[in-house]
Amino acid sequence: MSEIRLSFVVPAQNEEALISEALEAILASVAHASGISRQELWLPDTPFEVVVADDESEDGTAVIVGAFAADAGVRHIPCVGGTCAAARNVGTTATSGRVLCFVDADTIVPRNAVERILQLHEAERRCLVLYRLASREPGLRAWLWWSFWGLARHLPLARAKSMPAFMSCSRTHFERYGPFDERCTIAEEWPLTRAAYRHGRFLYDRSVTARTSSRRMELRPFGYIRTFLDWASAVLFPGARTSPIARVRHETGNS
Repeated sequence: MSEIRLSFVVPAQNEEALISEALEAILASVAHASGISRQELWLPDTPFEVVVADDESEDGTAVIVGAFAADAGVRHIPCVGGTCAAARNVGTTATSGRVLCFVDADTIVPRNAVERILQLHEAERRCLVLYRLASREPGLRAWLWWSFWGLARHLPLARAKSMPAFMSCSRTHFERYGPFDERCTIAEEWPLTRAAYRHGRFLYDRSVTARTSSRRMELRPFGYIRTFLDWASAVLFPGARTSPIARVRHETGNS
């Protein structure tokens, strides 16, 4: 069995509406980078793997992932955690890749994602990379929101470099500075991003753009403002990361 070069970890909780597109995009990127068809992904010598960590979904998420498991070798890992951080950690435990890529179940990675991830980690030796995000949905508010995140990541402050909806990390870095902090309801990736930033091996890469959903903000009353205040509170007062006020995912019922 060949060594796994890249493992995708997808946390999911009640994601039947969007997870199919997310997995299709990952498989298309793997095929584009390697010439491996989706039917060949399950073969034992394939250097890529895709794991979905399903946190007690009560909708059709498991059925959809099961179809991808039969067709393309995607692995469905049930877990009980209640947060994205817990699901990502469980998913990571089930993988063996030298490089980890965390993709939210409502996020569409671009076709050249795998090529770029491997270039950054294998050729350039980056230990952690956050990638540019744009909205899947139309509308000015969504566009402004994701444009703001792009600007925030330029701030000379490790705590500002958040949002792991599309993030890659070397396994060595994850094992040394991780895992995701399961106590947190926001900014659970800070132990990883802070260490990468401190050692000068962090990168915000804008050459590839993933499209992610703005539905969590749309479903909350004054969702964009409240989510911004949650983030700003966490940046200014790190203890707010575990505060009950930061309930973006829980209020919408999704990871």
